[in-house]
Amino acid sequence: MSIRSSPRGALRYDLPTPAGSWNPLDAIGWTAAPLVTCVLLLGAAVATAVGYRTRFASMVAVLCLIALQRTNVTVYNSGDLFLRQIGIAVALSPCGLLWSLDARRARQQGRTTALWRAPWAMRLLQLEVAVGYLLSGWAKARGDTWRDGRALELALRIEDLQRVRAPEWVFGNPNVLSMLTTATVAFELGFIFLVWNRRLRPWVLGAGVAFHLGVDIFLDVGFFSIAMWIAYLAFIVPSIADRIVRRVSASSQPVPLAVQPAQ
Repeated sequence: MSIRSSPRGALRYDLPTPAGSWNPLDAIGWTAAPLVTCVLLLGAAVATAVGYRTRFASMVAVLCLIALQRTNVTVYNSGDLFLRQIGIAVALSPCGLLWSLDARRARQQGRTTALWRAPWAMRLLQLEVAVGYLLSGWAKARGDTWRDGRALELALRIEDLQRVRAPEWVFGNPNVLSMLTTATVAFELGFIFLVWNRRLRPWVLGAGVAFHLGVDIFLDVGFFSIAMWIAYLAFIVPSIADRIVRRVSASSQPVPLAVQPAQ
């Protein structure tokens, strides 16, 4: 493995990537390119957050994430992956039409824009969450430590990942740890089958919020939990989303919709 670095410390690890992988920085020989990409990512992220040239900015952010992940695979984790998938969904959707600088500029120019829904982009993000849980649960179900109920205890004992050390009484109750381990696998395997039911959806998402909150409290896994919570917004029932929009907009007028949303 060779390491190239700029005087400012932006590292590049030249490791083999999977077949079919690509890196936008491969054609750039400049050693400071990763550092410049970080700055560009920051700018694109801010532009996406405030809704300035939203679709273009989100696509730039996605490309920067891919470039940095492929340049230094040691910084890659599931949070990076899901943040990238969220960015793709934003870029594919008609975003920036309501609470954004793009919408404000359109109003100042006297242009009226129908608030199109994004059924395909939203459905894509929903399926990515559901299928991701299914694959994760299936992988866990085939692991010996997950089947015998020891996986959660082993994870909580990894000192390098500990954000908050679990109380000793937890480790002294193997039945509790085994139950929580089994519940984790059951949640991930069952998510894809239960989340589509309107009555069960709040409970399923609530269980997911609690699950990721527990992970985030005890294990230092970066922003993975935050990315998952953001992705959960794709599952908000349209009628509830409309009520939130009207309340925040302080308007009693219905929000015009051009396409029915994904359910």
